[in-house]
Amino acid sequence: MNVNHELVNVKNLTIGFTVEELHFEAVDSISFSISESESVGLVGESGCGKTITSMALIRLLPSPPALIKGGNIFFHGKNILTMLPEDLKKIRGREIGVIFQEPMTSLNPVKKIGIQVSEPLRIHFPGLRKKEIYEKTILMLKEVGLSYPERVYSAYPHMLSGGMRQRAGIATAMICKPRLLIADEPTTALDVTIQAQIMDLIKNLKQEHNMSLLLITHNLGLVAEMCKRVIVMYAGRFAEIASSKSLFHSPLHPYTEGLMTSIPLLTDEGCLLTSIPGSVPHPADYLKGCRFMPRCIRKIKRCMRKIPPPLFLIDTDHYVSCWLYEKQAKGSL
Repeated sequence: MNVNHELVNVKNLTIGFTVEELHFEAVDSISFSISESESVGLVGESGCGKTITSMALIRLLPSPPALIKGGNIFFHGKNILTMLPEDLKKIRGREIGVIFQEPMTSLNPVKKIGIQVSEPLRIHFPGLRKKEIYEKTILMLKEVGLSYPERVYSAYPHMLSGGMRQRAGIATAMICKPRLLIADEPTTALDVTIQAQIMDLIKNLKQEHNMSLLLITHNLGLVAEMCKRVIVMYAGRFAEIASSKSLFHSPLHPYTEGLMTSIPLLTDEGCLLTSIPGSVPHPADYLKGCRFMPRCIRKIKRCMRKIPPPLFLIDTDHYVSCWLYEKQAKGSL
């Protein structure tokens, strides 16, 4: 893993939930880092723990029912998990910006767009005058590609299209020029044309402001285009970590291979789509050993044991959590 100029360093993070006397761990001892200006993709099916992981980075998980059971989250050398509320408030929206899923539900329906986009400025720069806040907000709305920003400023969320609401969400996340942008499924429920526009916008903003990016998505095509490093997550654990080039050229984990082959191609017209059998289990039903084993078409006898495979180092910065690679591993995490 790249540890030079680290901005984020997560070590052995475990997140548990208690719901109606049922306790389970949704994220199990994960470790990763994000360097300055680096783009990292976090991929996997729904229910794998991607959003829970990202929300833990800024302590947005409600407690209860969520509980950080172990590990540390360092942001620029400071432990997020031990910060006082007033110190954490200085980072949220200022140093770390978040684009949430479903812009219609993440925006407040009874507040005007301008009030919501400008809120981080009012919180983090209390010395700014109203005119300055208004001008900076209008400029940000223009920067994210919204035509007639003055009208958008005075509009309510229901008056905008899905793509416009998503751009407003990006403006809110970017208005304080954060060092890290967390984009959680930023193209959900948008049509293909708008998806491409939104991703081009995020890519341009990242380059312009030299920020780090954590992109959470189901879309491997977006990851290949946007990210230099990819983390594949399954059932609360990491299945594979590699550079985008290495992952897409030589996927190792059977789960990663399944995700790759599930992507429809233009040449697949009239053919049945490939799929991974089964589904992601509920965290209460996670196995002690390899959690992908029940769905794996390449499982071996070793996989049946109740010992989870570590992340084996197979090549430079390419790790895979699979017993198939135990003998050829150069080390492990």
